[in-house]
Amino acid sequence: MPQKPKAVLIYGGQSTEHEVSRRSAAYIWKNIDRQKFDAYAIAIDKEGRWHAQNRQELERSHPTEMPLHAHDKADAESAAVLKKIWTQGADNSDLVVFEIVHGTTGEDGMMQGFFDLQRIAYVGPGILGSSVAMDKVVAKQLVEYAGVPVVPYVALRLHEWLERKADILEEARRKLKFPMFVKPASLGSSVGINRVENEAALEKAVQHALEFDDRVLIETGVNAREIEYACLGGYAPKLTAPGEIGVPTGFYTYEEKYSSGSKAEVLVPAPLASDLAEKGRALSRRIFEALNLYGLARIDLFLDKTTNEFYFNEANTLPGMTAISQYPKLWEHEGLTGTELISRLLETALERRKIQVSLKRSI
Repeated sequence: MPQKPKAVLIYGGQSTEHEVSRRSAAYIWKNIDRQKFDAYAIAIDKEGRWHAQNRQELERSHPTEMPLHAHDKADAESAAVLKKIWTQGADNSDLVVFEIVHGTTGEDGMMQGFFDLQRIAYVGPGILGSSVAMDKVVAKQLVEYAGVPVVPYVALRLHEWLERKADILEEARRKLKFPMFVKPASLGSSVGINRVENEAALEKAVQHALEFDDRVLIETGVNAREIEYACLGGYAPKLTAPGEIGVPTGFYTYEEKYSSGSKAEVLVPAPLASDLAEKGRALSRRIFEALNLYGLARIDLFLDKTTNEFYFNEANTLPGMTAISQYPKLWEHEGLTGTELISRLLETALERRKIQVSLKRSI
């Protein structure tokens, strides 16, 4: 009987989304098909240390948030898997990683580059797709070049803010309209984002965003519905019906996304006319291709309530996988169970690795 691939779940990390990652990981751990894969778990603490977890204890406990125990608590086989991942030249052909480290160092191409160096199959886009999708400014530039509308914006870096703050505020006044949204360029889960109604609040919001990132995006606020499509597959994925987020607070905050008491309403499918739903799906597919994505993504669009025009918001290459997250809910509506969804993602990762190892590396 052929040996089953080892599915290695990696979670935690050093970003502001550490806790969300551990909740996403619990959903994935529960839904790894043990008939197809042997499951292992590795936690990364907030200092960046990697800790193999005890798989026997995890199988007994059924966690709602994955633990972070010291490495010396791990069983011998899990410890060996971690050592193998970090060993140069090791035969990693039996490994496939589902890395769900949301945000910085996990979703931005760094982890993907490490796995490529170690010749390990992994879920999600490669270095390029991960890095460009993570940077909201670069992503906007690429999808705009591909013909996808974006809302008006101004981008700045820390050194520019320090050198010519007044000029940037003037540019924002000239190009944009209040309300505006101020966002760190490379963070997810609404961390560091503020909605502002005047220039005094704008300056404070930029200062706040610069605490999380040295690049900041200022956007014109639009009176819009938030429409999302989930993508699954290789470079030419399948897309779900649209979902919609209804948020009483005006925008989808961190608390609204992950609190059990959230008042946000998630509609699956979104109540859209069929032609409008198909237009959004076509734009989302174009965004997926323009950003060089692979495997999975959740494409978030704005739908202007007045004009019914779509605008690109962002692409999430490792979207939330908690019990209340949109990505699994959208696929559940398409008829995929959680176990089927995770299996397809792992299998897609193995398919890409098979192609990559077949390529010539010398002539």
